[in-house]
Amino acid sequence: MKKLNGFQRIGPHPLDILSIIYGGLLGDVSSERRSFTTLNGVKIGNTRFCFKQGSPNVQYLLHNWKVFSSLGYCSNIKPKIKKSIGKKNKVYFHIRFTTWTYASFNFIHDLFYVKNKKIIPQYDILYKIITPLALATWIMDDGSKRIGGGVLLHTNCFTHDEVKRLAKLLNEKFNLKTSVRCNKYFLLYIKKESMGLLRSIVSEYFSLDMMRKLEDS
Repeated sequence: MKKLNGFQRIGPHPLDILSIIYGGLLGDVSSERRSFTTLNGVKIGNTRFCFKQGSPNVQYLLHNWKVFSSLGYCSNIKPKIKKSIGKKNKVYFHIRFTTWTYASFNFIHDLFYVKNKKIIPQYDILYKIITPLALATWIMDDGSKRIGGGVLLHTNCFTHDEVKRLAKLLNEKFNLKTSVRCNKYFLLYIKKESMGLLRSIVSEYFSLDMMRKLEDS
């Protein structure tokens, strides 16, 4: 099969693929305009997404890789765990994969990035694109279970107004009760009293190794 140029990969994209991307971008997934292709004399920077997790979350990363590779959105070569050296020579292990580049992904990059800084889209757009699968992906990607109940979403890179926008979304679209916490950064907390409802919304989309984030304390 002939390999297509980035601007020729036009979709339409399945809702599940878009939902995983949207939810991932609320967490640790990153987007970049990787290359420039000339189309009718106009340079177009095609977009790809990078999924990366630390070694404790290998199975979750592979869960997403299988979805994307089975639909032809990334390489079918299984990602491998790699070593990196951090501050004070601390050793880290991570696993990652990237999608192919698509011109038809550019609109997503434009929704979530301004001058290479990740942002939260405007509320009316956010309300439309965050599905139950996107919410599940966001929690699996960037959520942690709190002692005593509830889930904390590590919205560290977003502003106070952006995190309040996310809290409003969870309340108005999913009827989840939340609060915004400030501990150097602004973090979004889904309250213990909403955990039963949260499980009913997202459990069917969770990979088995991530179900611990929804368990009762």
